[in-house]
Order: sequence, then structure tokens, then C-alpha cells
Amino acid sequence: MKIPLHSLRWRLQLWHALISLVLIVAACLLADRLVTRERFEGIKRELFDFERSFFTHGLADHRPNDSKDTPPTLQMIKQALQDFSLSKEAAPPSFLHLFEDDPRKPYIAYWGEDGSNIFRAANTPPRVTAPADVAERYRWEESQENKNLLLTRSHRSGLKILVGRDISDDLAALTRFRLLLALGGSAIFLVALAGGWWLAGRALVPIDTIALTASRIADGNLDERIEIDESDSELNRLAAVLNGTFDKLSDSIERQKRFTADASHELRTPLTIILSETQRGLRHERNAESYRGIIANCQTAAERMRRLVDSLLQLAREDLTNGSVELVDLADIAFDAARELSPLADAHQSRLTLDITPAQVEGTAADLETLTHTLLSNALTHTPPGTPVTLRTKVVGEEVILTIHDQGPGIPSEHLPHLCDRFYQVDKARSQSQNHSGLGLSIAQSISRKLGGSLTITSDDSNGTTAKVSLPKS
Repeated sequence: MKIPLHSLRWRLQLWHALISLVLIVAACLLADRLVTRERFEGIKRELFDFERSFFTHGLADHRPNDSKDTPPTLQMIKQALQDFSLSKEAAPPSFLHLFEDDPRKPYIAYWGEDGSNIFRAANTPPRVTAPADVAERYRWEESQENKNLLLTRSHRSGLKILVGRDISDDLAALTRFRLLLALGGSAIFLVALAGGWWLAGRALVPIDTIALTASRIADGNLDERIEIDESDSELNRLAAVLNGTFDKLSDSIERQKRFTADASHELRTPLTIILSETQRGLRHERNAESYRGIIANCQTAAERMRRLVDSLLQLAREDLTNGSVELVDLADIAFDAARELSPLADAHQSRLTLDITPAQVEGTAADLETLTHTLLSNALTHTPPGTPVTLRTKVVGEEVILTIHDQGPGIPSEHLPHLCDRFYQVDKARSQSQNHSGLGLSIAQSISRKLGGSLTITSDDSNGTTAKVSLPKS
């Protein structure tokens, strides 16, 4: 049973839902704030305009003609307000609603410095009382009381002015807007969830395809590969990497099968010799000399089998372990190898030339000795007698180069790609007669790769054969 949160699709959906929820809530809160602010700013502008119009066109115009060119005094304003209070006919037509009990219209009230009421519009709510001392003169102060928006200030004449309006309808409109905003945000969130689920499913289809293909490969269909389209997506790059890995795995398995078959074949020959010789010895009584010959043949076959087993064990160690590395001078390794193999060169009548330059590499002395001995002994034994051989070490840029060159007749080009294959031998009869297992170059290549380098072999009829090992400089 799949646990939902353990599923990649569910986790993607969860993150998508959280991000969508945060964005939608933030957008709704921002929209609510902007609309609410704009609504209240509109109401305040309406009240500002109403108060200014009332004072300009109501009170100021109600003064005597001979005093209209001078600022109104407190006494003039009080007189005008008292006239409004006594008779609505004294007020301009646009302010007649002040004498009616209409809560939807703006209202205005004036108090004296002592808090006495001078004028109070008829539609002013009874609960609205004289404001306390205003903090700053000429600056409006905003407050809300019982669904009424109130603006208060102190006039230069000393009057305290209050203008306000019932905002019940505005608050109800904002409540409806918020409800619609919540419903709309919820609908968008549900659509986003459905879209995220669908998109996550489509995005994970290639992963399911990769998983199914990998399962079929694991079941033994080594030729199966993941289909890749031409788009440069991350999953296509992953599929390309996996296909490359599957190719290497298939090749490794094939090489392992060939290795097992070749090892069995190579071991069968000496075992057959030992069995046939022991059967021959047991068939009837023989003299001591005859038994000595049988035992010698068995010993030769056993020694060949031991060399083969030693090579297989060394190759297995190179494949499985890395070992501890140290700083080694490849020039010293090459010089010691030349000295130890000089008897072989003398027996082969080969002139061994050294061109050695100090070259520090990171590795193990045992690996580098095996590598150098293998390549040098190959050059000395797989060429005609008298063939000159050159052993060279040098540093080129960030690489240390070991080259072993012989001036022999060269190796046919069709053999070059397979020289490092296990048990591959160019001349099987000659190699068997010289007790070679066909694993030397495989071991050399494995060591080169383990040290982070590479082994390349080039050959032609005119220049002979060159084995080149490139290792990283320490």
C-alpha cells in the first residue's frame, strides 16, 4: 500500500497547494486592503468636500455684504449657525437635508470653545457628542463610532467642527466584497489543486516510463532502453545518463560472460593435461624415468594453471580495491623495471634504451611496478629478436607520460581495439608456448584506470608499436 506522503506526486501536490494557498491568501488580503482603503478614502474626500462647501457656500455667503472681503469672525460664524438652527430657509438648498432625519446623508455639528452646542444637523445621530480637545488645530482626526465615520478638527476661530456619515451600507458592501473574494479565492484554489494534480501526473509520466524500463532491464532484458525525444529536458538528460549506464552494465555483463567462458577454457587445458597424464601413469606399471616425464608434464601444466590463477586474482584485486596511495616517482619505477628485465632483453638480443625524467604521481609502488613490468615485458617478448625497445618517462603539462616503444613489425590494425580484452591474444600458439595468459594488458589497463589515467596502444608497420600511459600529475 502506498503511503500518500511517500509518493512524489503527493509531495509535489502538497508543495503546490501550500504555495498556491499562500499566494491566493496574499492576493485576497491585498485586494481587500486596497478596496477598503479606497472606499474609506472616498468617504473622507466626500466629507472634506461637504464641510468645505458648507463653510464656503453656507456660512461665508450668509455674512453681510460689507464683511465678505474679510475673514469671518467667530461672532459672524456663530450668528450664521444660529440662523441656520432657527430657520432652514436661511440655509442653501443643497444643505436642506441637514434639517431632515436622513441617516444616509452627511451631517455636521459645531461646538464652541466651552463645549456648548452651536449647530447640530438634524440627521446627526444622538450618540454623537462634542469631541474632546483636538490634538492639533486645523488637522482632521479620524474615528469610527457605531458604524459612523467621524472627522473632527478645531477651526482658527476656536470652533470645534465634526463632520460624519453613516457607513453601514459601505461596511455591508465591503462584507459582500470579502465574501465574494473568499469564494473566488477558494474556487481558484480548487482549480489550482486540480491543475497541479494533473500537471504533476504528466510530469511524472517519464519517471514511470524510466522505472518500468529499468524493471524490465533488471528482469534480464538487457537490450531494453529508455525512449528519448529530442527536447533538452532534465528527464531526457537523466534518461540519457541511465541509457549510458545500462549500456555499460550490459557490456560489463557480456564481458563477464566472455571472461568466465575464456577462463574456463584456459583452465581446462592444463587440467586436461594433468588428468590425461595421471591416467596414463596409472594405466600400467612404468619405470622411474617414465614416471618422471609424466610428473614433469603435470608440473608444467600446474605451473601454467597457477600463473593463470595468479593473474585472475590480481585482475580481481584491481577491479575491486583501490588501496592506499602515496607519492611515487615513476622514473624510479621505470629504472628498476629496466634493470630487472635486462636479462630478458639480453636473452632476446634487444637493445633497451632509457629516456627517463623524474615524474611524481599518486599511486602505489606495487601497481606502478606491475604496470611498467607488464608493458615492458610485452615489448621484449612479443617482438622479433634484436628489436630495439625504448622506455621513456616525461611530464607534459598536468600529465605524467610513460611510453614503451618497440621498432618491431607492428600489430595488424584489426587487433588493436581488442588488445586489452581479457584472454585476447594476437598469436595464440606463440603466446601459449611462452606461457602467457592473455591477461597482462587487461591488468595494465585496469591499473591505469584505477590511478585516474588511461592506456593507449598504437601500431603501424613503419614505426612499430607504442604503449602510452597517461597519469595525472601529483
